[in-house]
Amino acid sequence: MTSKFFVEPQSLSRQPHHHNPNRWLSVSHRYILKAIKVVTISFLIASCTRTTVPLLPTTTAAAEIPQVNPTPFVISTFEPSGVYAVVGIAEGEVLVLRNPAGITGSIIKELAYDARGIVATGNVANLGSSIWMEIQAPDGSRGWVNSLNMTEDVSQEQFCQDARAIMVLDHSLHSIQTQDGDLLSQIVNPRRGLIIRHDWWNPEVIVPADSVSGIFDGLSEMEWGLLSGGEFKIQGSFKDIILPLLEDSVLESPVPVCGELPSGTTSRPALWPTEYTSLNYFAIHRPAPEGGNTFDWRTWAFVFEYIDGQPFLTSIIHFHGDV
Repeated sequence: MTSKFFVEPQSLSRQPHHHNPNRWLSVSHRYILKAIKVVTISFLIASCTRTTVPLLPTTTAAAEIPQVNPTPFVISTFEPSGVYAVVGIAEGEVLVLRNPAGITGSIIKELAYDARGIVATGNVANLGSSIWMEIQAPDGSRGWVNSLNMTEDVSQEQFCQDARAIMVLDHSLHSIQTQDGDLLSQIVNPRRGLIIRHDWWNPEVIVPADSVSGIFDGLSEMEWGLLSGGEFKIQGSFKDIILPLLEDSVLESPVPVCGELPSGTTSRPALWPTEYTSLNYFAIHRPAPEGGNTFDWRTWAFVFEYIDGQPFLTSIIHFHGDV
Protein backbone atom coordinates (compact mmCIF):
# COMPACT_ATOMS: atom_id res chain seq x y z
CA MET A 1 0.00 0.00 0.00
CA THR A 2 1.44 3.32 -1.07
CA SER A 3 0.86 6.32 1.14
CA LYS A 4 -0.58 9.61 -0.05
CA PHE A 5 -0.02 11.17 3.33
CA PHE A 6 2.71 13.61 2.30
CA VAL A 7 5.59 12.19 0.35
CA GLU A 8 7.99 14.05 -1.90
CA PRO A 9 6.46 14.43 -5.37
CA GLN A 10 8.61 12.06 -7.41
CA SER A 11 8.07 9.19 -4.96
CA LEU A 12 4.32 9.09 -5.55
CA SER A 13 3.27 6.00 -7.43
CA ARG A 14 -0.29 7.27 -7.65
CA GLN A 15 -2.22 10.37 -6.59
CA PRO A 16 -5.58 10.46 -4.78
CA HIS A 17 -8.22 10.86 -7.45
CA HIS A 18 -10.52 12.65 -5.03
CA HIS A 19 -8.29 15.54 -4.05
CA ASN A 20 -5.60 17.82 -5.44
CA PRO A 21 -2.61 17.43 -3.07
CA ASN A 22 -1.34 20.89 -3.95
CA ARG A 23 -4.16 22.34 -1.84
CA TRP A 24 -2.52 21.03 1.31
CA LEU A 25 1.16 20.90 0.32
CA SER A 26 1.24 24.70 0.43
CA VAL A 27 2.17 25.53 4.03
CA SER A 28 4.21 28.05 5.99
CA HIS A 29 7.03 27.02 8.26
CA ARG A 30 5.66 29.47 10.82
CA TYR A 31 2.76 27.41 12.03
CA ILE A 32 -0.05 29.41 13.60
CA LEU A 33 -1.38 27.55 16.58
CA LYS A 34 -5.10 27.96 17.00
CA ALA A 35 -6.49 28.59 20.49
CA ILE A 36 -8.47 25.65 21.78
CA LYS A 37 -11.86 26.00 23.45
CA VAL A 38 -11.95 23.96 26.61
CA VAL A 39 -14.80 22.18 28.31
CA THR A 40 -14.82 20.96 31.90
CA ILE A 41 -13.69 17.36 32.03
CA SER A 42 -12.17 14.96 34.57
CA PHE A 43 -8.99 13.17 33.67
CA LEU A 44 -7.83 9.73 34.72
CA ILE A 45 -4.28 9.29 33.44
CA ALA A 46 -2.89 5.83 34.01
CA SER A 47 -0.01 3.99 32.40
CA CYS A 48 0.55 4.24 28.67
CA THR A 49 -0.73 0.72 28.05
CA ARG A 50 -4.53 0.71 27.87
CA THR A 51 -4.81 4.26 29.19
CA THR A 52 -8.48 5.10 29.60
CA VAL A 53 -10.07 8.40 30.47
CA PRO A 54 -13.64 9.47 31.29
CA LEU A 55 -15.07 11.84 28.72
CA LEU A 56 -17.99 14.22 28.46
CA PRO A 57 -21.41 12.78 29.29
CA THR A 58 -22.94 11.25 26.17
CA THR A 59 -26.42 10.20 25.10
CA THR A 60 -27.90 8.44 22.13
CA ALA A 61 -29.12 11.74 20.69
CA ALA A 62 -26.66 14.55 20.02
CA ALA A 63 -29.34 17.15 20.72
CA GLU A 64 -29.65 15.90 24.31
CA ILE A 65 -25.99 16.48 25.15
CA PRO A 66 -25.76 19.28 27.73
CA GLN A 67 -23.99 22.47 26.72
CA VAL A 68 -20.82 23.15 28.70
CA ASN A 69 -19.40 26.64 28.97
CA PRO A 70 -15.75 26.92 27.93
CA THR A 71 -13.25 27.75 30.64
CA PRO A 72 -10.09 29.83 30.12
CA PHE A 73 -7.06 27.82 29.16
CA VAL A 74 -3.47 28.77 28.48
CA ILE A 75 -1.85 26.53 25.87
CA SER A 76 1.24 24.82 27.22
CA THR A 77 3.67 22.81 25.12
CA PHE A 78 6.52 20.40 25.33
CA GLU A 79 9.78 22.21 24.76
CA PRO A 80 10.45 21.36 21.10
CA SER A 81 13.43 19.02 21.17
CA GLY A 82 14.34 19.46 17.52
CA VAL A 83 14.16 15.67 17.17
CA TYR A 84 12.00 14.29 14.36
CA ALA A 85 10.79 11.03 12.86
CA VAL A 86 9.89 9.98 9.33
CA VAL A 87 6.17 10.02 8.54
CA GLY A 88 4.07 9.31 5.48
CA ILE A 89 6.28 6.56 4.07
CA ALA A 90 4.87 3.04 3.86
CA GLU A 91 6.87 -0.03 4.87
CA GLY A 92 9.05 -1.12 1.98
CA GLU A 93 9.51 2.44 0.73
CA VAL A 94 12.18 4.99 1.68
CA LEU A 95 12.50 8.72 2.19
CA VAL A 96 15.31 10.17 0.12
CA LEU A 97 17.75 12.60 1.74
CA ARG A 98 19.00 15.10 -0.89
CA ASN A 99 21.52 17.87 -1.35
CA PRO A 100 20.75 20.57 -2.32
CA ALA A 101 17.07 20.86 -1.42
CA GLY A 102 14.56 19.82 -4.07
CA ILE A 103 13.68 16.71 -6.03
CA THR A 104 16.59 17.30 -8.42
CA GLY A 105 19.15 17.27 -5.59
CA SER A 106 21.67 14.46 -5.40
CA ILE A 107 20.71 11.49 -3.25
CA ILE A 108 22.72 11.49 -0.02
CA LYS A 109 20.96 8.74 1.90
CA GLU A 110 17.74 6.75 2.12
CA LEU A 111 15.78 6.80 5.38
CA ALA A 112 13.50 3.93 6.44
CA TYR A 113 9.78 4.45 6.89
CA ASP A 114 10.15 4.17 10.68
CA ALA A 115 13.40 6.14 11.17
CA ARG A 116 13.50 8.24 14.35
CA GLY A 117 16.02 10.32 16.25
CA ILE A 118 16.48 12.72 13.33
CA VAL A 119 17.79 16.18 14.22
CA ALA A 120 16.62 19.37 12.49
CA THR A 121 19.43 21.83 11.80
CA GLY A 122 17.01 24.77 11.65
CA ASN A 123 17.66 25.51 7.97
CA VAL A 124 14.61 25.59 5.67
CA ALA A 125 14.10 26.29 1.97
CA ASN A 126 10.88 27.41 0.30
CA LEU A 127 10.59 25.68 -3.07
CA GLY A 128 7.37 26.52 -4.84
CA SER A 129 4.47 25.03 -2.91
CA SER A 130 6.71 22.92 -0.64
CA ILE A 131 9.03 23.61 2.25
CA TRP A 132 12.21 21.59 2.62
CA MET A 133 14.16 21.25 5.84
CA GLU A 134 17.76 20.30 6.44
CA ILE A 135 18.20 17.37 8.79
CA GLN A 136 20.92 15.23 10.28
CA ALA A 137 20.31 11.48 10.24
CA PRO A 138 21.32 9.32 13.24
CA ASP A 139 24.51 8.28 11.41
CA GLY A 140 25.54 11.93 10.97
CA SER A 141 24.53 12.29 7.31
CA ARG A 142 23.14 15.71 6.42
CA GLY A 143 20.69 16.56 3.69
CA TRP A 144 17.27 17.95 2.79
CA VAL A 145 13.78 16.42 2.85
CA ASN A 146 10.26 17.69 2.29
CA SER A 147 9.15 19.00 5.68
CA LEU A 148 5.85 17.17 5.33
CA ASN A 149 7.73 13.88 5.69
CA MET A 150 9.02 14.91 9.11
CA THR A 151 7.07 14.92 12.36
CA GLU A 152 8.07 15.80 15.92
CA ASP A 153 9.26 12.63 17.63
CA VAL A 154 6.98 12.20 20.66
CA SER A 155 7.08 8.89 22.50
CA GLN A 156 3.93 6.90 23.15
CA GLU A 157 4.51 7.28 26.88
CA GLN A 158 4.62 11.08 26.62
CA PHE A 159 1.53 11.12 24.45
CA CYS A 160 -0.60 8.80 26.59
CA GLN A 161 0.15 10.88 29.68
CA ASP A 162 -0.38 14.27 28.03
CA ALA A 163 -3.57 15.81 29.46
CA ARG A 164 -3.70 18.22 26.51
CA ALA A 165 -3.94 15.29 24.06
CA ILE A 166 -6.79 13.82 26.11
CA MET A 167 -8.46 17.23 26.00
CA VAL A 168 -8.16 17.39 22.21
CA LEU A 169 -9.65 13.89 21.97
CA ASP A 170 -12.51 15.01 24.21
CA HIS A 171 -13.19 17.97 21.91
CA SER A 172 -13.00 15.67 18.88
CA LEU A 173 -15.67 13.38 20.29
CA HIS A 174 -17.84 16.27 21.46
CA SER A 175 -17.67 17.89 18.02
CA ILE A 176 -18.94 14.65 16.46
CA GLN A 177 -21.66 14.17 19.07
CA THR A 178 -22.94 17.73 18.53
CA GLN A 179 -21.92 18.08 14.85
CA ASP A 180 -19.95 21.20 15.75
CA GLY A 181 -17.63 21.92 12.83
CA ASP A 182 -16.27 25.11 14.39
CA LEU A 183 -15.03 23.20 17.43
CA LEU A 184 -13.49 20.52 15.25
CA SER A 185 -11.70 23.11 13.11
CA GLN A 186 -9.94 24.50 16.19
CA ILE A 187 -8.22 21.21 17.04
CA VAL A 188 -7.43 19.86 13.57
CA ASN A 189 -3.87 19.88 12.26
CA PRO A 190 -3.31 23.31 10.65
CA ARG A 191 -0.61 21.90 8.36
CA ARG A 192 -2.42 18.87 6.98
CA GLY A 193 -6.10 19.36 7.66
CA LEU A 194 -8.14 16.28 8.60
CA ILE A 195 -7.10 13.04 6.88
CA ILE A 196 -9.90 10.45 6.78
CA ARG A 197 -9.80 6.77 5.90
CA HIS A 198 -13.11 4.97 5.46
CA ASP A 199 -11.10 1.77 5.97
CA TRP A 200 -7.46 1.36 6.90
CA TRP A 201 -6.75 -0.20 3.50
CA ASN A 202 -8.49 2.54 1.50
CA PRO A 203 -6.78 5.78 0.37
CA GLU A 204 -6.74 9.01 2.32
CA VAL A 205 -9.40 11.65 1.81
CA ILE A 206 -8.12 15.03 2.94
CA VAL A 207 -10.33 17.82 4.21
CA PRO A 208 -8.23 21.04 4.21
CA ALA A 209 -7.98 22.79 7.57
CA ASP A 210 -9.92 25.80 6.29
CA SER A 211 -12.82 23.56 5.18
CA VAL A 212 -13.24 21.52 8.38
CA SER A 213 -15.73 23.94 9.94
CA GLY A 214 -18.29 23.00 7.27
CA ILE A 215 -17.66 19.26 7.32
CA PHE A 216 -20.99 18.34 8.96
CA ASP A 217 -23.05 20.47 6.57
CA GLY A 218 -21.31 19.89 3.24
CA LEU A 219 -23.17 17.82 0.67
CA SER A 220 -20.35 17.40 -1.84
CA GLU A 221 -19.79 13.80 -2.83
CA MET A 222 -16.35 12.32 -2.32
CA GLU A 223 -14.82 8.97 -3.20
CA TRP A 224 -13.78 7.03 -0.11
CA GLY A 225 -12.28 4.02 -1.85
CA LEU A 226 -13.64 0.57 -2.66
CA LEU A 227 -15.66 -1.94 -0.70
CA SER A 228 -13.50 -4.82 0.47
CA GLY A 229 -13.30 -7.70 -1.94
CA GLY A 230 -15.02 -5.87 -4.78
CA GLU A 231 -14.90 -3.02 -7.22
CA PHE A 232 -17.84 -1.04 -5.88
CA LYS A 233 -16.91 2.56 -5.16
CA ILE A 234 -17.82 4.16 -1.85
CA GLN A 235 -19.22 7.59 -2.78
CA GLY A 236 -21.08 10.26 -0.86
CA SER A 237 -20.70 13.17 1.51
CA PHE A 238 -18.96 13.02 4.88
CA LYS A 239 -22.36 13.40 6.53
CA ASP A 240 -23.86 10.47 4.64
CA ILE A 241 -20.90 8.07 4.60
CA ILE A 242 -18.51 8.77 7.49
CA LEU A 243 -20.65 10.41 10.18
CA PRO A 244 -23.00 7.43 10.74
CA LEU A 245 -19.99 5.14 11.23
CA LEU A 246 -18.49 7.57 13.74
CA GLU A 247 -21.77 7.98 15.60
CA ASP A 248 -22.09 4.20 15.88
CA SER A 249 -18.92 4.27 18.01
CA VAL A 250 -18.91 7.56 19.91
CA LEU A 251 -22.50 8.46 20.83
CA GLU A 252 -22.80 6.09 23.76
CA SER A 253 -20.18 6.28 26.51
CA PRO A 254 -17.01 5.90 24.42
CA VAL A 255 -14.01 4.55 26.34
CA PRO A 256 -10.74 5.29 24.52
CA VAL A 257 -7.54 3.33 24.87
CA CYS A 258 -4.12 4.75 24.07
CA GLY A 259 -1.72 3.16 21.62
CA GLU A 260 -3.72 -0.05 21.16
CA LEU A 261 -6.05 -1.15 18.37
CA PRO A 262 -8.94 -3.29 19.69
CA SER A 263 -10.57 -5.46 17.04
CA GLY A 264 -12.84 -8.48 16.65
CA THR A 265 -13.67 -11.33 14.29
CA THR A 266 -12.69 -10.50 10.73
CA SER A 267 -11.36 -12.17 7.60
CA ARG A 268 -9.09 -9.20 6.99
CA PRO A 269 -6.90 -8.46 10.04
CA ALA A 270 -6.97 -4.91 11.37
CA LEU A 271 -3.48 -3.58 10.65
CA TRP A 272 -2.06 -0.20 11.53
CA PRO A 273 -1.02 1.72 8.36
CA THR A 274 2.78 1.67 8.41
CA GLU A 275 3.03 5.22 7.05
CA TYR A 276 1.65 6.39 10.41
CA THR A 277 4.15 4.39 12.50
CA SER A 278 5.63 7.51 14.13
CA LEU A 279 2.25 9.04 15.02
CA ASN A 280 0.35 8.39 18.25
CA TYR A 281 -3.34 7.63 18.59
CA PHE A 282 -6.33 6.89 20.78
CA ALA A 283 -8.73 4.15 19.71
CA ILE A 284 -12.45 3.86 20.46
CA HIS A 285 -13.91 0.38 20.07
CA ARG A 286 -17.53 -0.67 19.76
CA PRO A 287 -17.57 -4.46 20.23
CA ALA A 288 -19.88 -6.89 18.47
CA PRO A 289 -23.21 -7.37 20.28
CA GLU A 290 -23.24 -10.25 22.72
CA GLY A 291 -24.83 -13.27 21.07
CA GLY A 292 -25.03 -11.41 17.74
CA ASN A 293 -22.96 -11.21 14.57
CA THR A 294 -19.33 -11.50 15.69
CA PHE A 295 -18.22 -9.51 12.65
CA ASP A 296 -20.33 -6.53 13.75
CA TRP A 297 -17.63 -4.56 15.58
CA ARG A 298 -16.09 -1.19 14.85
CA THR A 299 -13.00 0.78 15.93
CA TRP A 300 -12.04 4.35 15.13
CA ALA A 301 -8.47 5.55 15.63
CA PHE A 302 -7.95 9.25 16.35
CA VAL A 303 -4.42 10.03 15.20
CA PHE A 304 -2.38 12.94 16.54
CA GLU A 305 0.64 14.98 15.49
CA TYR A 306 2.60 17.52 17.53
CA ILE A 307 3.46 20.91 16.08
CA ASP A 308 5.82 23.02 18.19
CA GLY A 309 4.99 20.74 21.12
CA GLN A 310 1.21 21.07 20.79
CA PRO A 311 -1.00 18.04 19.93
CA PHE A 312 -3.44 18.30 17.01
CA LEU A 313 -5.94 15.84 15.57
CA THR A 314 -4.51 14.76 12.22
CA SER A 315 -6.41 11.70 11.03
CA ILE A 316 -9.32 9.39 11.78
CA ILE A 317 -9.10 5.79 10.57
CA HIS A 318 -11.89 3.22 10.48
CA PHE A 319 -11.44 -0.48 11.30
CA HIS A 320 -14.30 -2.98 11.26
CA GLY A 321 -15.26 -6.59 10.81
CA ASP A 322 -14.93 -7.78 7.23
CA VAL A 323 -16.66 -10.83 5.84
